[in-house]
Amino acid sequence: MAVVLDRRLSSRLRWYRGPSAPAAAELRPHDPGRPGCWVLHAGTELDAARMPPFFTLLDRAVHSSARVVVVDLRETEFLSIRVAAMLGRAKCEAWSAEVDLRLLTDSREVERALDLVGVRPLFRCYETLDEASGPEPGEH
Repeated sequence: MAVVLDRRLSSRLRWYRGPSAPAAAELRPHDPGRPGCWVLHAGTELDAARMPPFFTLLDRAVHSSARVVVVDLRETEFLSIRVAAMLGRAKCEAWSAEVDLRLLTDSREVERALDLVGVRPLFRCYETLDEASGPEPGEH
């Protein structure tokens, strides 16, 4: 069965085969060397299969001694709508735990998923790790 008949369009279509072993290994917390801050690298794909381990790590980071938790989505090529919606819920839970949950992104696809579910206004998105892990303007 041919998926693409016109080879000029083949670069726009990709088969989704689920997370590979290297993609699963990318999901990891990282200490940026700033007290009270943790960074969670989301990897290349955040879909339903990767949602449980991702939110387990995110929950652990939010309920640690961190004041700031940064979700690094710069390498994320696919963010499912369900995960985007769960990020909105996680933002509310982090806020109630007095933790600032921040997103580090530069991907149109990720921004689109966040916009589609309506959680984009909850987050101030950052472009660099230094910005995301640093204090907000006016903080010391």
